[in-house]
Amino acid sequence: MFRLLLLVWLLFTGVAAAHQIAEVSMSVALDGDRVTAIADADAAYMLPEFRGDEDEEAKDLAWLREQGPDGWRKIARECEAYWRDCLRVKAGDQELAWTLRVPDLEKEKPGFLENGDPEELPMLEVVIEATLPTGATKLGVAWKEPFGVNLIVTTGEGESAETKPFVSGEEGVVAERTAAETEMKPAETSVAGWIKLGFIHILPKGVDHILFVLGLFLLVPKWKPLLQQTIVFTLAHSLSLAAAALGWVRFPSTPVEILIAASIAWVGIENFWAKELGKGRLILVGIFGLVHGLGFAGVLAELLPAGQPEKLPAALLGFNVGVELGQIAVLMLAFLVVSAFTLAHFVFRRVTNRLVQKALPDSWRVSCNWSYARHVWVKRIGSVMVALAGLILVIERVANIEIVPFL
Repeated sequence: MFRLLLLVWLLFTGVAAAHQIAEVSMSVALDGDRVTAIADADAAYMLPEFRGDEDEEAKDLAWLREQGPDGWRKIARECEAYWRDCLRVKAGDQELAWTLRVPDLEKEKPGFLENGDPEELPMLEVVIEATLPTGATKLGVAWKEPFGVNLIVTTGEGESAETKPFVSGEEGVVAERTAAETEMKPAETSVAGWIKLGFIHILPKGVDHILFVLGLFLLVPKWKPLLQQTIVFTLAHSLSLAAAALGWVRFPSTPVEILIAASIAWVGIENFWAKELGKGRLILVGIFGLVHGLGFAGVLAELLPAGQPEKLPAALLGFNVGVELGQIAVLMLAFLVVSAFTLAHFVFRRVTNRLVQKALPDSWRVSCNWSYARHVWVKRIGSVMVALAGLILVIERVANIEIVPFL
């Protein structure tokens, strides 16, 4: 019995010592049009002289540490050659160009020199990045490994995580995005592309921002006070957007979204007692602008190209211009609606006045002027709707529930 156990132990340790590996694991994330794949690679297996030999003794972390800068550079070169030979990243039938880096081997002092036990396997993190073309919805991979090593691809996180195994010679779809998501980023990170992106984040996607602008409009629907408020708001949200995008300030997204909803409710409520634009309102609009800028920063941070800080100025400029154009479009639509209402009211008033004047005795005739009443009721009804929408958004964001689907 003892001899049998000894034989089993020797066989097991012999297999463990064999350097041939059975699989490579890789996690794939699709964020807009950015593809990021992170693979765990055995550093020794990346070297052709060790690859595929089951009699080769397994290497460990101590071995990797002994290789020194020249050995690490060789591993980095062979690692890229291996992955380019074995992996194809696709969007439908189109093969995508991708970049590869081994973060630990890019450092002057790799982390594995101090982290990990010497007996551990010499595992390295390999980062592969690609960009999906405009309109593409499916991300696929093709795997062909000369020694039959399987590729295990994981997408998603937590309970939504999915794992797909690929044997050598197999290919398939690993991630998908909706057609709407393909429109979330400009085809190129040009100023024009960012302007378009900023605009669509107001019209039609920025319901909360539209409500806030309408709240400003309802106080005094005239261009001069509106321009004063929007200029203050623009300067404020531009400052906070730039500061957040540059990493100077950081706030959790949930409190910011709750504050944005509260700003909508407050503007609608304040319209009931505010008669005209004052300094207090301008200061409040500036504070709310800072909060809204932090909300825009969350969107911008997700869409900025990773590791390309030189593209930040164009993104900030274009996105801000797009937001302002969207804001002006909202105000123009509001004026258009009010003008149509005014015209309809004018016609209705003329017809009603004539009918009333003819029906009443001469001594009872009065001049029916509903202009002031019209303005007051438009302001009140509109402000109630804005305030109510803001309060609903606050409840939804605090309780993490959906009350009104389109808000």
